[in-house]
This record gives sequence, C-alpha cells and structure tokens, in this order.
Amino acid sequence: MSVRFLALLLMLLSGCSSISESECHLGDWHGLGYQDGQSGQIRERFRTYQRECAEYGIAADPERWQQGYVKGLALYCQPELAYAKGRAGAPYYGVCRNDQLFRADYDRGYAEYRQEQQVEENRQRLMALYDEQQRLWEQLVNSQNPGQRRKLRDHLAQLEWQRWRLEQQQLQLLQQRTPPPTH
Repeated sequence: MSVRFLALLLMLLSGCSSISESECHLGDWHGLGYQDGQSGQIRERFRTYQRECAEYGIAADPERWQQGYVKGLALYCQPELAYAKGRAGAPYYGVCRNDQLFRADYDRGYAEYRQEQQVEENRQRLMALYDEQQRLWEQLVNSQNPGQRRKLRDHLAQLEWQRWRLEQQQLQLLQQRTPPPTH
C-alpha cells in the first residue's frame, strides 16, 4: 500500500473535525468566534469545539468565543451585504437579529442566484441537445435504410420539440432578471 493511500484512509476513518488539536491548544477562542460570526455560522458550532477539544483534554472558553462571535456577527449581519451573500449562493442560517430586513435582501439575491443556476443548467442541456441533433443529422444523411431514416427523423423531431421548450423556458428566465437593489 502506498503512503498516500494510507494517509487518505486514516483521514476518512478519523471523520471530519471542525477544529484541530493544535487549534484547541492555541486557544484563540475570540478569533474562532469572530470567524464563525463573520461567516454567519450558528452558535451551536461552539458546542462542537467544546466536545472536540475535550477529547484532547482542553476546555474551550465560551466567554471569549461569544465576544468574538458577536463582533463577527455584527459584520456579517449588515443589511447592505445581505443581497450579495444571497447572490453568491452563500447559505444563511437565520443568525441575524435584524433577520426580517436581512432575509428580505438575502432572499432576493438568493432567488437571482438560483435563477442563474437554472439558466446555466438550461444552457448546458441546450448544448447537449444541439450535439445530439448534429449526431443524428449525420446519421440521417449517411443512412440508406428507409426504416432507420424514419426513426432518425422522428427522434430529430422529438429533440427539436424539447429544444424549443427549453429555449422558451430560457427566454422566460432571462426576461425575469432583475437589477440589484440600491440602498
């Protein structure tokens, strides 16, 4: 067995950890709290730190973590940034005190993110349909068998219908695009 395979196997067997032993020893609870707040993590994340650090015989500091978390959360929960977070597809866990204000802008941005994802999915499906149609046209041109030519024409007609429906859906999505909010 290779060393690389053994390292991968050990990593998989050990499970995912949210904090390393060295981070537990370092004890930068304020910094970890700040990072968690700034990234919009839920408060329960600290319990995970407590549990994992306890396995190394280290006690986590909830007060220092909470102080950092509150400061980081103040940056995360700025309503001006909510739209951009949603537009980027970042998850939101409902951690902001100004949740209604934040969520309204976040949801608008996230809806646009999902719309862009759908546009891209449709674009890829259209490309696959074009490729399939091209392949079938080449078979049709080269076929001398009347039965096979009829099947190819039928299949091409089905693909043309699918392509038309997908193009219509794509057009609707593109027309629904909205400009970003201005604050």
